[in-house]
Parts: sequence; C-alpha cells; structure tokens
Amino acid sequence: MNPSDPLSAAPIGIPQARLRMIRLGVPMAIAAALSGCVNFSPDGGMSVAAGIAAQELEKDAVTIRTPEDAKSARDRVEDLLKRRLTADAAVQTALLNNRGLQAAYNELGIAEAAMVQASIPPNPSFSFSRISGSLESELEATVTANILALATLPARAEIAADRFRAAQLRAAEETLRVAAETRRNYYRAVAAQELVGFLTQANAACSATIWMGMRRQRGWL
Repeated sequence: MNPSDPLSAAPIGIPQARLRMIRLGVPMAIAAALSGCVNFSPDGGMSVAAGIAAQELEKDAVTIRTPEDAKSARDRVEDLLKRRLTADAAVQTALLNNRGLQAAYNELGIAEAAMVQASIPPNPSFSFSRISGSLESELEATVTANILALATLPARAEIAADRFRAAQLRAAEETLRVAAETRRNYYRAVAAQELVGFLTQANAACSATIWMGMRRQRGWL
C-alpha cells in the first residue's frame, strides 16, 4: 500500500481493474482538459487596436495600466503640445489622453481574464464513504469530478474567447472613432479660426471704405 496514494487504501472488495481505470483515466482527463488552457497575451489583447492604429492611422495606441504608463503618456502629450499643433499631432494626443478610449482598452484585460478563467478545468475532488450492510462492510473509493463543468468546458471557453475577440474589435472601433472625431474637430476649429480672421479683415476693410467715403463727402480728400 502506498500511503501517498489514497486509492491504494481501497479494500480487496473493489475490483483492481476499476482502480486501474481510475488511476489512468482521471489523470488523462485532467491532462486533456489542461491542454486547452489559454495563457494571457503579452500585450493584454491590444494587438488588434494597436495594429489598426499603426497601419491605418500611423499612430500609437497604448493602454495605460501602471503609473509608469501614465507618466510616459503624459510626457508624450506635453511634448506634442509644445510644438505647432497639426491634425496628426491632435490625433496622437487624443489616442494618448482620451479616458473613454482607455476604458475600452481596460475592458480588454477583463475580457481576457474571463477567457483564461473559462479555459481552466475544475479541480477534481476525492471522497471516501463507508457503506454498511447487515452482512458486509466495505470501504469504497469514489473519485468525483464536476462532470457538467468538464463537459461544458470547451463551449464555455469558446464563448469567452468570442467575447474577448469582440472586445478587441470594440477597442479597435473606438480607436478609429476617436481618431476620426479628433481630426474632424481639428479641421472645424481651423476653419472657424480662419473664418474669424477673414471676418476681421473684411470688417477692417469695410470700416476703411466707409471712412474714405465720409472723407470724400466732406471734401477732405
């Protein structure tokens, strides 16, 4: 009898073939379930949003999760604001400084954690029960696992993976939306500023014309 093996404590009344099936079957089932486990991605799921930002916008999309990330983003924003503000600079500033966009990026971490959790099989439990009768007493080893959780593990893992991919697409969509809205607002601001300048010049020209007309009427010219 092996003290480290609880199954070795079973009496002779339990068929040895059944014990062998338990010893071999349970580890194989656990190993098969563990083979489908998902690990956390190194970029926290930002590959889709960052890839689209780099390819379509030629900008950097970063997630801010630590004080170091926040300081780096703040330094870049301050550096951009020291220069002449262009449409590209405005877009990059928005991608680094938009709280709504960061909220979408943070949802990636939550969705990824749920995906990893859903891929982990439940831990098997071992229980022993004594069955007593009028003629015999037998100690039977019973291996109990959450069969329902194991059976639905692939489906639950796939659902969680789909939700994670959907979160990635939402983050990418939000990135494009923020960039487009920022660029549009920038050009509106530039157009409004140019319109103000044009109206100021027109008003000055009109005032000068009126003044010249008044001088002619009074014979000052």
